[in-house]
Amino acid sequence: MDMLRQSNQPVLRFMADAMLGRLARWLRILGYDTVYEKVIADEVLIERVVRENRWLLTRDGHLAQRKVLRGRHTVIERDDLADQLRQLHQDLKIDLDMNRQRGYRCADCNVALISLSRDDARPLVPPFVAQQYRAFLQCPHCRRAFWPGTHWHDLLGRVTAIREGSMGDRT
Repeated sequence: MDMLRQSNQPVLRFMADAMLGRLARWLRILGYDTVYEKVIADEVLIERVVRENRWLLTRDGHLAQRKVLRGRHTVIERDDLADQLRQLHQDLKIDLDMNRQRGYRCADCNVALISLSRDDARPLVPPFVAQQYRAFLQCPHCRRAFWPGTHWHDLLGRVTAIREGSMGDRT
């Protein structure tokens, strides 16, 4: 399955509670729309989950017991990031890969990245990067530029190791 779906419903969008910042960041890296706020009241979090039609990811079992969240949450069982991603893969059938069809998101802003020409990227990246790479992406919110450098291959390796179950929380 290319995208996170439940039956024939549209792609799910996540809301991670305050205890799941690292998980939120990695879901964004994987291309999943994941809202995360470090400080948010439970009532505001619940209201956003409902209003924005998001799937709540939480470590708080009491929060998950709220009637309004029935059928729209996952209680994350472990602290280990790799185990958290594996749980979502198992429970929600999310793909643990970096899939171009799903798109890419800024790990900080959660905004979908857009293509950036080499010429437009030149002032945003080191000169050797502008010479070496042709493909660039940019966050339209924070303006940060991205390219498929060695860090990209490291991320792919980490995701592959998590998917195959060979990596603990070394991310």
